[in-house]
Amino acid sequence: MRIRSLNFRIVAAFSGLLGAVLLATFVLVGVANLHIARDTAAQELATGERVFKRLLEQNGNQLAQASRVLAADFGFREAVATGDTDTIVSVLENHGNRIHADLLMWSGTDGRILADTVEPGRAGQPYPFGRLLAQAGRHGGANGVERVGDRLYQLVVVPVRAPVLTGWVTMGFEIDQPVVDDLLAVSGLQVAFLGREAGGWRQFASTLEQAERDALAAGLAEAERRGQPATGTLRLDGEDFQTRLVKLGDGPAGPLYALLARSLHEAMAPFYALQGTLAAVAAIALGFSLMASTRIARRITGPLRALAQAAERIQQGDYQQRQPAAADTREIAQLAGSLAHMRDAIAEREAEIRKLAYQDRLTGLPNRLRFKQLLDAAIEAAGREGRPLTVVLLNLDRFQYINDSLGHPTGDLVLVEVGLRLRAAARAEDVVARFSGDEFALLLHDVHIDQSPQALDRLHRVFDRRLNLGGRPLDLRAGMGAAGFPEHGRDAIDLVRCADLAMHRAKRAGQRHLRYDAGMQTFREEHLSLLGDLQRAIEHDELTLHYQPKVRLADGDANAAEALVRWNHPHKGFVPPGEFIPFAEQTGYITELTRWVLAQAIRQAGLWAGAGRPVEVSVNLSARDLFDPGLAAEVASRLDRHRLPPELLCLEITESGLMEEPQRARDVLDKLRALGVRIAIDDYGTGYSSLAYLRRLPVTELKIDRAFVLELAHNPRDALIVRSTVELGRGLGLTVVAEGVEDAPTVALLAEMGCDRVQGYVFARPMAVAAFDAWRDERAGVARVVEGEAVKGKGEEGRVTSSPPQPSP
Repeated sequence: MRIRSLNFRIVAAFSGLLGAVLLATFVLVGVANLHIARDTAAQELATGERVFKRLLEQNGNQLAQASRVLAADFGFREAVATGDTDTIVSVLENHGNRIHADLLMWSGTDGRILADTVEPGRAGQPYPFGRLLAQAGRHGGANGVERVGDRLYQLVVVPVRAPVLTGWVTMGFEIDQPVVDDLLAVSGLQVAFLGREAGGWRQFASTLEQAERDALAAGLAEAERRGQPATGTLRLDGEDFQTRLVKLGDGPAGPLYALLARSLHEAMAPFYALQGTLAAVAAIALGFSLMASTRIARRITGPLRALAQAAERIQQGDYQQRQPAAADTREIAQLAGSLAHMRDAIAEREAEIRKLAYQDRLTGLPNRLRFKQLLDAAIEAAGREGRPLTVVLLNLDRFQYINDSLGHPTGDLVLVEVGLRLRAAARAEDVVARFSGDEFALLLHDVHIDQSPQALDRLHRVFDRRLNLGGRPLDLRAGMGAAGFPEHGRDAIDLVRCADLAMHRAKRAGQRHLRYDAGMQTFREEHLSLLGDLQRAIEHDELTLHYQPKVRLADGDANAAEALVRWNHPHKGFVPPGEFIPFAEQTGYITELTRWVLAQAIRQAGLWAGAGRPVEVSVNLSARDLFDPGLAAEVASRLDRHRLPPELLCLEITESGLMEEPQRARDVLDKLRALGVRIAIDDYGTGYSSLAYLRRLPVTELKIDRAFVLELAHNPRDALIVRSTVELGRGLGLTVVAEGVEDAPTVALLAEMGCDRVQGYVFARPMAVAAFDAWRDERAGVARVVEGEAVKGKGEEGRVTSSPPQPSP
């Protein structure tokens, strides 16, 4: 039984309490018994003293009676009168024998001994018991204890009168061993007759053992030294005696005493027996207590131990265990019931926690963690059985715009609807999960990556039907990336990473979906190293600006150009802008790049303006630049430093950049426009903004995207779109620019539509500053020649023909 166990403590408490009670009872009874024994011994001594004195009194009476009979004996008085000593002695012996007296003495009125039965030779000597004789003279008789030699006698002295006093008869019993033995038999007390002499205590007769006798004198002497009376407790030969010292009288050598002693051991003997009985009863009671408390403890701790074991199983996650048998104790039964309720509650909460941990609360689909678990299990099974599987990652387009425009509740409804549709489009054995935000993942069992296009097309058809959210139709698109096992990865992390890379590549490329290939990873790694190189290129001015002219169709003037950044890497050579600019946008480094371009373009425009050949320079801004509250101050500082009129700077922004956070973008654009800087919408037509929305922006220029311009001369629908855009733009007072123009028929058609400016290879590619200046000089020379010929023709023919500017040779 363990000391800290409840079982042990219950047994110890019960038994300890009972043991303490028994011990206290035993001690109290023992103390009480001791006091009772002492009191009893004291009472016995008192009784013994009375008995002792009564016996002395009886003996004295017997001696007195015999002495008076002797004194009245006629023959004795005649012998006294005649002085017949022999007769006197004979009479004394006869009367003494009748009562078994040990001493008889006849003394005369002169105080001398006349006859003595003990020592006849003392006849004629002075009477030895003067104190008794004087007392007898005063009272007519006396009784006392006197010492005769080494013996002690109880004596009675009575007068003999005939009729006058003729003498004194002394009669006595010797107090010897038989006497004290009789006293012991009668009183039950130890008796010792003592005499206190100058040399100490002298013992005459005693019922004590010899060793006790030897210790008695020393004990009495010690009591005298302590000043304690002999009446009390004396320890004789290792045994305690309750004693009472009774003074018998004063002898010639000193006082005489009778010591009555009662052995405390003997007096305590009945109590010792009682204590033994009590001890036996206590032991039996303690034994029963141990057995009873052990049984009670087991009845209590047994169910508790079962409940503790049940709690341990609950701790280990076993919630299906059987309920322990109900105990017959109400409190423990309540505890067992509470434990069962707690088990059920924990099981319920754990199920809820597991559900929250592995399930997306919004859509009810598995979350990223659960998807990874399922994917790990699928990979293990597929690897074991040699079956393929495909992982698809899907990300919605413009979901942030939906949240910002329609609110997050609507965005949540979109996510729920997309989840339902994907679940409906997937097969029963496939897994559809939501990772986070607008990103979903699918695990397609037994689908080889080569067969994924069919599955991806099936998934894309989910978005063919418009979403109807409370009567509001909503078009939705998504980009997808797919990776296959075992071709692209052998664990969940690699497969998800590859699918994610393919998905983002598809979204950047404007494609619906892409399958992962190793080149994407290489591309990404190269871009990672490209970031460091780009930082160094900006710091060391390794970038250059090229300028592509924007030719005015009305007069062919090339007084505007778009600044385009170029990077000639010292080791990799020319890096196309399409590689590092999107990367700079993704990494957030586009802000530094834009500021570098702004600084160089404004500086160059300032030089052109200072030289008297002003050029309106356009600089592209990214969506992230529109969130920069310090952009306007930076532009103002640059314009002032290079003394460039603000109208010679045009900042081009895309529709998508405006749509991400319209209010913040508008705040920045208002500040820029307040400086006098021109604002252009780049790549117009590819986004989702309307002219009605753009009308509220401080926009001065509209650039039609090259996608509508490339086939303009051959595609009537593109022609219709461009024409309506030009007409609407001009109607709003905007300068309309067509970019991506590559042939003369398109230039002619744009001129006919009323487009203000044209930008494209039909006139010039982007050029370095020197080449741009040379191109302008050359074009200015051609213009002057054309103008001269026009003036000459006017003079010759009297009219001017209107035609669009011709492409450069």
